[in-house]
Amino acid sequence: MDFYQQLGREHTIGAHRGYRALWPENTLKAFEAAIGHFDFIELDIQPSEDGTLMILHDETMERTTDVEQHTSRPRPHRIDEHDAAWLQRVDAGGWFARHDPFGTRAAGLMPPEAEGFAPIPTLPEVVALCRKHRMPLNVEIKDSPRADTERLLRDLLEAIAPLRAEGVPLLVSSFNHRYLAALKTLDPDLKLAANVEYTHPPDLTNYLKELGVIGYHVDAPLIGSTPVAELASLGITCGAFTLNDPAQQAACFDRGFRTVFADMTGDLYRAIHKSTSS
Repeated sequence: MDFYQQLGREHTIGAHRGYRALWPENTLKAFEAAIGHFDFIELDIQPSEDGTLMILHDETMERTTDVEQHTSRPRPHRIDEHDAAWLQRVDAGGWFARHDPFGTRAAGLMPPEAEGFAPIPTLPEVVALCRKHRMPLNVEIKDSPRADTERLLRDLLEAIAPLRAEGVPLLVSSFNHRYLAALKTLDPDLKLAANVEYTHPPDLTNYLKELGVIGYHVDAPLIGSTPVAELASLGITCGAFTLNDPAQQAACFDRGFRTVFADMTGDLYRAIHKSTSS
């Protein structure tokens, strides 16, 4: 049974970097908050200088941490320039309330606790959380050109092993399809999804078949040009990112997509828009 079948629902919504409209993205607070509100958690991993798999979306830390309070080095500030112990002293939470990226603070909807310190988590920490709650997980591998690829992928397989051992639904995705091809060789049973933006790969159906993925996740502008039915006939499930409007989600599902990635629940989306329109 593949990842999407294990979720047990025809249409599913993944917590994009956790419940990041209410909590700082890619933090344990955001992942904990997603449990019970989303069908699965999606997160991003990159290796630190000492090879620890850290959770961060951007290539650098400036947007979502106070890294510049901890070092005199000039920008850019990359995860792979520091070891895990140093990185976990950096605050990945304080920026969120100040910038209010989704307007939840202005709408009076942001939890007061969202303003507190939040470290950059490690993948094993989130695996432990998902294992405890049996929360399905989608791990996205960010492109890490400075990393030893074989070590990165083997460390990933080791970190996610507890979830696989207990049958918690697990999916590994990436925009770097070379990682996916290498993982298919290292572990043919691992469930994989190819992420794309801007344009589809040439000869898409054969490309995905050769890659050996069970999922194809596309950026919202590609929804209309994705051959959903053709891919479904090959056992490849389509997902789309990032859709917060429930009407847009419903339209995507009507096109045959089974999964969408969202920053918030439909109820929160409606509450924000009600607040801003009143």
